[in-house]
Amino acid sequence: MPASLTLPRFLLALLLAGSIAPASATTLLGMDIDQVVAGAELVFEGEVIAVNPQQDTAGSISTYITFAIREVIKGDYDAATLELKFMGGMVNGRMTEVTGLQQPALGEQGIYFVESISEDMVNPLLGWSQGHYLIQEDEDGTRRITTNEQAPVVAVQPMSRVPAAIRKPRALVQDDSVAATGVATEQSPLMIERAMTVDQFKASIRELAESVTP
Repeated sequence: MPASLTLPRFLLALLLAGSIAPASATTLLGMDIDQVVAGAELVFEGEVIAVNPQQDTAGSISTYITFAIREVIKGDYDAATLELKFMGGMVNGRMTEVTGLQQPALGEQGIYFVESISEDMVNPLLGWSQGHYLIQEDEDGTRRITTNEQAPVVAVQPMSRVPAAIRKPRALVQDDSVAATGVATEQSPLMIERAMTVDQFKASIRELAESVTP
């Protein structure tokens, strides 16, 4: 089972408001941080500068999200901006919702692990929340890393360093609020001062990128 859903399989997770009955939560394959880094075509620090939902001729709605690229951490990408397509959105009062998918919001800053910059996918971020991390400032203005649900990230532990005999098997996850295995978090957003700084997190990801292979 793939970590992310490609477009031909999006109906497994899709809700068309008013026309399809609610479905069960989206099921994704849990990944560890080594796999997320290895499998990402592009990893970058960026900011969401535009959110543009559009409806196609078949009636499906997708949202085109434009990121300003602040720094490329892994991969080859030279442009100043990147547009990624996410399934779901609202156009003229009609909404398409993908169960459990949290789209990057206008103005947010983060670290994004992109599975593919060209393939049509339900969510181009690898492992959904497992490849989506936010940048938040603490009271002193220090930029720190949280999950997409604002849980402070306190450490990155490469799973390749954990003996195989004690590693947990890959499991299914039911929503878009789970960090990759090996990303240790605090549950309370109030503990933001304990979170890794942006530079510490990026250094950990670069080190992983140099040591893992797809």
